[in-house]
Amino acid sequence: MSKRHLEDGNMESTPKRFHSNRIESFRVLPSQRYSGGFPDYRQPVEVNSYSIDGDRRVWFDNRELKYYAEPRLTAGTPSLSYNYDRFIQRDDSIPEHIDTLLDALTDAKSKNRNNPIHADIVTWRGIMTKLFCTPFARNEPWELRATRSKGTIYIEEQQTEKKRRQETTMNDRQRLMSYWGYQFEAMCTTTEPNGKAPEVNEDMGAPNTNIQYCVVVRTKLGKNSIVMGAEVDCIEGLKPTAPEGKSPLKQYIELKTSRRIEVERQQISFEKFKLLKFWAQSFLVGIPRVICGFRDDDGNISHLETIKTLEIPRRVRGKPNMWDPSACMNFANQFLDWLKSVVTVDNPSVTYSIVWKEPWREITVECNGRKDTFITQRYLDGEVSHEIGGARAEGL
Repeated sequence: MSKRHLEDGNMESTPKRFHSNRIESFRVLPSQRYSGGFPDYRQPVEVNSYSIDGDRRVWFDNRELKYYAEPRLTAGTPSLSYNYDRFIQRDDSIPEHIDTLLDALTDAKSKNRNNPIHADIVTWRGIMTKLFCTPFARNEPWELRATRSKGTIYIEEQQTEKKRRQETTMNDRQRLMSYWGYQFEAMCTTTEPNGKAPEVNEDMGAPNTNIQYCVVVRTKLGKNSIVMGAEVDCIEGLKPTAPEGKSPLKQYIELKTSRRIEVERQQISFEKFKLLKFWAQSFLVGIPRVICGFRDDDGNISHLETIKTLEIPRRVRGKPNMWDPSACMNFANQFLDWLKSVVTVDNPSVTYSIVWKEPWREITVECNGRKDTFITQRYLDGEVSHEIGGARAEGL
């Protein structure tokens, strides 16, 4: 079984056809080896958006878009555990692949026939976030699946064994804490532009993770053109329409929660881990602000802080053992350059597995052949559906 390594950003100039018994590997160097000048990153542009309702049906409109409203925090405000007994959670055991993203691309192409959307990479924002963070989160495994069709590489996420174990062994306390972020979003959003934040009482609707509002953005990292799908928490004010020429991305807001900082250890952890992900998630799709609710161990929000995305790196600059945004971007750029050279079989029914795991030295890529196909046939046929799922690509 042969291996070909990429070190110091050098790679073979001619892509070679992949065979199912061959593993390719990308050596992950110490994070400082990626620090330096920034690769070009084009300002993201929204090319489409869509809603997913409580029945997991897809609509190419703004019916599920939420509007930011500053929450009413008083001494009597219930904790983030409120409504937990009514929480409606999406069934994550049902694989949805990148079906909605593909449908959104088809819909966007039908609306803009004179401006075709093409990209080297099509994926979720969450996957790009993992790539950005990998040099500084080296012990967090991930698994992806990729396929190439008409020159574009499509990437979806696969659940790791570690993640499966974590989800099956979560205790009641951990499940409750994972709910707090959804309740915070419910406290900060309304269905009406410029509306008031809901009162946290029995009339407040329970969070429902089946409901989502997503955007599709186009950008470019180095020489890699990228289309990303991303769930959006809320927007401030009315969303501008296309003829107005304004970018709605500037009005979106990311909502986060974090433990209230009381000691230096918590400050270091917040800056080293939380701020890295806050920055990567928002920067990638051009969202300018993160509003973070700081809570205690019982889920009581003490205060809010508005954090400007582009100012986040300044908060960690020069501090020991912190992350560097240039390293994040250079690493992702080099990896995508390499990935295009090894995912070479142009067939929507052929997939590749991409794995980052212990001993944290290299990312491996292996061709699976006609197995685990995830591109939908309707995407290849230029069709869309309100239903997630359906036949997979028949291949060539």
